[in-house]
This record gives sequence, C-alpha cells and structure tokens, in this order.
Amino acid sequence: MTNFALLQTDIAFCQPEVNFQRVRELFAQAMAKDPRPDVVVLPEDWSAGFSDEMFHHMEDYVEPENGPSVTVLKELAQKYHVWVVGGSIATLHADGKMRNTTFLINREGEIVGDYSKMHLYSDMDEHVPFANGDKMEVYDTELGRLGMMICYDIRFCELARTYALKKADVLVVTSDFPNPRVNHWRTLLMARAIENQMYVVACNRVGESPMGTYCGHSIIIDPWGDVIAEGGDGQEIVTGSIDYTKTREVRDLIHMFRDRQPALYGDTLTKPIS
Repeated sequence: MTNFALLQTDIAFCQPEVNFQRVRELFAQAMAKDPRPDVVVLPEDWSAGFSDEMFHHMEDYVEPENGPSVTVLKELAQKYHVWVVGGSIATLHADGKMRNTTFLINREGEIVGDYSKMHLYSDMDEHVPFANGDKMEVYDTELGRLGMMICYDIRFCELARTYALKKADVLVVTSDFPNPRVNHWRTLLMARAIENQMYVVACNRVGESPMGTYCGHSIIIDPWGDVIAEGGDGQEIVTGSIDYTKTREVRDLIHMFRDRQPALYGDTLTKPIS
C-alpha cells in the first residue's frame, strides 16, 4: 500500500512566505495522520498563485530550478522522510526557457524527476511566458511507476494514454482548477482512470485569486473509476491509500490494451481542428 496526502491549500496570491509557512503547517498535520503518508502532493503554483496579468510579466516571478520554493519542498521531504510531488513552480530552466514545472522529490530531499506542463492554456495567455513541456517520463520508484500532469493537461487523453502505454501505475495531477467547472474536473479525472486502468491522484487548490475562485475536490480514484477519497471546497488535507495489485487485476480482467487498434486510428485523429 502507498499512502497519499493531498494538501488542498488556499494559496495567498503573490505572497510566497505566507504560502511557505502554510505548507509547513500542513505538512506537520499530514505527518501526524494514521497511516502516515508516503507521498505528499501540492497544487499547481502553490507558492505564489497566478493570474493572466502575471503571465505578461513572468520574469518578475519566475524562480531558478534551485530556487526558494523547491528548496522548501526539499527540506520538508528530508525532514519528514517523505516523497513529494511538488505542485508546480514557475521555473527558469538551464536552457533559458520558462516552464510551469513540478518536481518529484525523494525521501532524502533529492530531485529525482520533473514534469513541465505540456498543454498551456492559450485562452488565458499561459503560452506567452512559458514554453511547452516535452517530456513524458514515467518514473520507476518504490511508490510504483508514476507519471505526472498539471491542470489543463487532464483534458488531453493522449498524454494519459502515453503514460499508460509506458506502464504507469498511478497518474499524479497537480492543479489550479477553477469554479464553476468541478463537474469537468471530476468527470475528466474519472475518465483518465477508467480508460487507462490506473490510479489517478489529483490535488487541486481552493480559495481566490484575481482570476476567480477554485473548486478544490482533490481526489483519489482507483482503476475502476471508484473514488477512494475526495475533498470539499475548503482548505484541508485529503488522504487515501492505493494498492497497485488492483491495477494488475483490472488490466488482467478487461484486456483493453490488447484490443487496441492503433493502426486504424490514422492521421484523422491527430490533425488539428481548423
């Protein structure tokens, strides 16, 4: 069994020190729970929040890959000897490009993986400062085989299917998913779990920003699409345990991957809509 704790935080807009302290307090509360978490997951942009206006001045907010936000997470991972999926951070990478990036941090406080948001929300100008992520790694850890997504990515079934074909056991999602789209949030995440026969663990924020309000409902879903745990619309810690033998049982019962017909799908499904 792997025990998850999702920190469904209310993010103070552009106040990283306030958010650092809030996350430290939530970590301490999460570590006191029984069973003790093996993995802590944070929301997207957990240390500062965001707005469409920020996207036009992101150079004022972006952090280096070893910046203060990731440093806080590394310290907490090491202090509590826990894995961390580090929400996401506006990060300036070594290639000089800015990306919306989540970091996978092990119990020793070491970065062992990362994922940068692949699908950028152009309707909100997210593509203006950020470069698209282009890496779809599945990380083989003591926690199972893990893939990551960020928010808008959940609308793109191709990314989840890529992780499934790489034999991911669990898809971990970090998000700032807004009101009034909680039905989209829950439905899309359940679909990603069912159609790929894998666990989905998704942490969403709550509270307000200049963009509006956020719907929470952080959720853990099993490979059948059944909900193991789900939060409400306020700040809280959502916990749940997953057993990867269930993934194998589902895939052994319904041989969906064996019955795929990729040769028949063709280019008609990959061409953009004009």
